[in-house]
Amino acid sequence: MTLVELLILAGNRVRCGLRSKIKPVWGLVVWLALVMPAWAQMLVVNPSGAHPVPDSYFGMHVRWGATTPYWPAARFHTWRVITGETTWYGLEPQQGMWRFESLDNAVARAQAHGVEVMLTLGQTPPWAAARPHEKVPNGWGASAEPKNMADWENYIRTVATRYKGKIKYYELWNEPRFREIDPYRAVAGFTGTAKQMVEMGAIAKRVLNEVDPEAMLISPAADSGLPGLKRLKAWLDAGGGKVSDVIAYHIYVTPPEQIPGVVHALRNLVNQYGLSGVEIWNTESGFVVESPDREAKVTGSEVFGEVLNVEKGAAYASRALILGAASGLDRFFWYSWDIPTMALTEGKGRTITLAGNAYIKTERWLRGAAINECRTADDKLWICTMNRGERKARLVWNTTGTRNWMVPAQWQARQYETLLGGMTNVDQSGRIRVDEAPLLIVSDDLAWGTP
Repeated sequence: MTLVELLILAGNRVRCGLRSKIKPVWGLVVWLALVMPAWAQMLVVNPSGAHPVPDSYFGMHVRWGATTPYWPAARFHTWRVITGETTWYGLEPQQGMWRFESLDNAVARAQAHGVEVMLTLGQTPPWAAARPHEKVPNGWGASAEPKNMADWENYIRTVATRYKGKIKYYELWNEPRFREIDPYRAVAGFTGTAKQMVEMGAIAKRVLNEVDPEAMLISPAADSGLPGLKRLKAWLDAGGGKVSDVIAYHIYVTPPEQIPGVVHALRNLVNQYGLSGVEIWNTESGFVVESPDREAKVTGSEVFGEVLNVEKGAAYASRALILGAASGLDRFFWYSWDIPTMALTEGKGRTITLAGNAYIKTERWLRGAAINECRTADDKLWICTMNRGERKARLVWNTTGTRNWMVPAQWQARQYETLLGGMTNVDQSGRIRVDEAPLLIVSDDLAWGTP
């Protein structure tokens, strides 16, 4: 049995809530055994080599994207469409009675703005559910497997046929729990077995191949930090790797510097199943931030850790995007643009917050740049080196407040750009103030990236 398998087996004794409430002993054991191998020298590198960060890295949740007058100002490549109206529960509330208006609007809006769509499949309507009287937050029976797989196949075929050539990616399910490894609870995810989910995945993959061979099936997105590995392992043990074009995961961790450890563990686990060439997508990730739209709470959650003020929310958003790309994540879907307490905006997209502006600037810094490495000597001051062709730049931040810091003379630094401000010349002393928000240091007077 591998180290990962031993740790996952131990973790089965830990009860996990909607956002994986991590017991201290589990967190400590997994951190030491899985995170430290990646950070033994406090170094983060992409295992597949340094490549320019593509446009496709940037994905977004836009809850009201089908109707909002405030389309996101941030540039993103793929929209993860997952709302009550676009689930199976919402599309076919009664057998044979279809309601496509919301999904039609979303797809049309995406096409108008030049973004791709990833539709998250499920949840099961009561009439089709194996347990229609199972009460879960997302609707009666919604987390159950279908009692008749022919109904599931008809759902997949109907949706794939209607949106052939318009929806490119289908994510099989959102945050499942599996009976093989999770104690049964009525949760807003999935309450069946991994074997049943793989059967559903095989049907979905076969139908997509028949109807729209260009469409890709994304694995069900396990959550959230390291404890979620046991769910991904259950999916892979049941044969899920054979029907997954991409492995999806939800990396909810605090602070962002834990992301490389999770990605490292994910890649190690996936590689054990012969899937070393398969992409890993973080299809949902974000933080709870103070919001005037709704009181922000993290009661009972050790994943989110705390409600962030707006300045720290901006810093965390930037650091998460940077470290996700540096670790080798292929895509990173931000949660979310417009949902209160986790949004990059206020007023359901009306006003961009500091976190939203931080996302926009970080996207500009990263897009088209290759991150060679991210390194820390003390787990506080982080330095990431990047290049665009022959040009070099560094991203620098400090995880614990502000420090006065001397820029290394060999960098020949000319100017730096703050996350929430503009460009400033580096004076002759070479001393600058570094805080929790990343800043970009360059060795020339040219702009780094384009809006």
